[in-house]
Amino acid sequence: MTTMDEPQGVGQKGRFYLTKNIWVPQEPLEKLNLRLSDWILRNMPKLPLAGEEALKAFPVLSELSKVHDKIKADLNYLLSHHEEIPALHEVHPRDLYVPGRAWRTFILKIYGHEITANTAAVPDTMAAINRLPGVHTALFSILAGRAEIEPHRGSAAGVIRFHYPLIVPSEPEKCWIEIGGHHFFWEEGVPLVFDDTREHWVKNQTDETRVVLIIDFNANMPFPVNLYTTLRYELGRRSAEVKAVYDRAAIGVPPRSAA
Repeated sequence: MTTMDEPQGVGQKGRFYLTKNIWVPQEPLEKLNLRLSDWILRNMPKLPLAGEEALKAFPVLSELSKVHDKIKADLNYLLSHHEEIPALHEVHPRDLYVPGRAWRTFILKIYGHEITANTAAVPDTMAAINRLPGVHTALFSILAGRAEIEPHRGSAAGVIRFHYPLIVPSEPEKCWIEIGGHHFFWEEGVPLVFDDTREHWVKNQTDETRVVLIIDFNANMPFPVNLYTTLRYELGRRSAEVKAVYDRAAIGVPPRSAA
């Protein structure tokens, strides 16, 4: 699908609203942020890491594997409401666009704000996430078969991204992510940790769905880098833009009782 085929305004850079009436141009802001991200990368831990290496570097992430079956039960319940789960561009129109509704996202937390209308549907998952320190954002990422997420760089400088795979195709090597030249494929329950500001590319070359739980958490940058990353986080957290994403993401799947 070409850009011309995309719904109007979707995947296009426009205004980032700090308040209802105060905005800054999104594209130059993101370019500045990525230039600063290159500087921040020099202070990041050695990433990407997968499997035991990821857990050795970030042992607190083992909290999820301890309750893997409970998280899967939450996910299975959530997927029984699959058609209600929005595509990413329906929640965040100026983010990446994947044709149709091939990439759905069920957001639990954004910039530190818990979306309680959603978390009630996955109580055991949220309980596990709440045991992790410094979580900024958490969501289920649901990628349909044959879908591709084009190479891109995220804007969350100074944040570490954690992928916890929950459903992977029967031929996992055909559903992969490439991060800064490093090639990985997901395996259920095997963690992957990387810096979202490094260019990455996702492709599902199977007919099956892939689901990962994505968690962004604070990288604990040294001074003075932490001044910028903290300021960026706090401005984003309080922005009208994030409030709008929060409102669109809250779909209110019926609550599920914790196991």
